[in-house]
Amino acid sequence: MYPELKEKHALVTGAARGFGRAIAVRLAREGTRVVVNYRRSMSDAEKVVSEIKSEGGEAVAIRADVGKEESLDRLFEKIKTELGHLDIVVANAAYGVPGELMKATSKYWEVTLAASARSLLDMTRRAVPLMTKGYGRIISITSDGGQKVIPGYGVVGPAKAALESITRGLAFELAPKGILVNGVLAGLAETRAAGSIPGADEVIKHARHHTPMGRLVEPEDIARVVTFLTSNEANMICGQFIVVDGGRGIVG
Repeated sequence: MYPELKEKHALVTGAARGFGRAIAVRLAREGTRVVVNYRRSMSDAEKVVSEIKSEGGEAVAIRADVGKEESLDRLFEKIKTELGHLDIVVANAAYGVPGELMKATSKYWEVTLAASARSLLDMTRRAVPLMTKGYGRIISITSDGGQKVIPGYGVVGPAKAALESITRGLAFELAPKGILVNGVLAGLAETRAAGSIPGADEVIKHARHHTPMGRLVEPEDIARVVTFLTSNEANMICGQFIVVDGGRGIVG
């Protein structure tokens, strides 16, 4: 438990399911008031809010497409009105069009880069003015695709690489303000996003049998590390990515 997170305010994007849901629930258990952001799945987002409230926590669901600046403007206006300030941003939302890189259209590229990379910068510009309590944490969620070739990942891989670079750049610029920016590199999990990659069944099967820990990543594994990064225990971690993959990355 991290008592310093009690009564903090957090925005978790893409929080209707998967990693985002687990992160939102875990932060709420620490006493953090959570904005559960979603793009389409209102019913799923409301279920997350209900789960949090059933455990005595505070949460509100707010719809926004993080890849569109006008949508982010509305999101942050609501946050300012309902919460007043913001302490934590978890940039988990990401989407794009998988497939072969050579077949990706300009539209696929623009949509994917906007949602999966540029959104971190766009959100940070809006969040920093709301971090007025002398405390700020911004955490991005990435994957192996930013550093390695994943067949069928398409333009999502380059977008993840850009996300990682933006994370490090923001860490450098914001550290003097007392705002720490870091990331979590999440290993393969059986999420809806992973299932959309061509050949996902074989990739998942292979990973399950070649991960030293003997299992795939679960959303709660990511949530625990994200929560640690938001705490005072991580005060000297800046511009880093913590790999949570059960050791899969160390196996050839």
